[in-house]
Amino acid sequence: MTASTELLIGDAGGQHVLVRAESRHHPHLFDSSDANCISSEVTVVAGGMRAAFRAELRSEEFQTFLDEAEALNRALDGVATFSSMEGQLTVSLSVDSAGQVRVEGEAIDSPGSANRLHFAFVIDQSCLPQICRSLEVLLAAFPVVGAAEA
Repeated sequence: MTASTELLIGDAGGQHVLVRAESRHHPHLFDSSDANCISSEVTVVAGGMRAAFRAELRSEEFQTFLDEAEALNRALDGVATFSSMEGQLTVSLSVDSAGQVRVEGEAIDSPGSANRLHFAFVIDQSCLPQICRSLEVLLAAFPVVGAAEA
């Protein structure tokens, strides 16, 4: 049985952002410009709103988010941000003085679309280690390939 490549931020039965990384968009390429594209399914549930769409996300975006989420988990200060190159998904995590993690972001159903869902909800800081672990598993399945161009 393989580990799940799902990234869940929030409560699966309540408000959440769920990213299901499914496959590399260009599985046989080895350069960073194309090989790091991951075909994904994204679901956002916030309040009475729900969005579900497909997105091409990148391994480097998940790696940056992991690095920032680990720092946030250690210091309980700062911000961890996932931001997709094509602008379809942005999620920021920040810890408040009460120990809650504020999740804020925007989801766009396709690049350049006017259809946008702005969302915000809170989760407990005890969720941060699981978010980091999910990102580690996702990146083990879809590691960053090649070097970024300067």
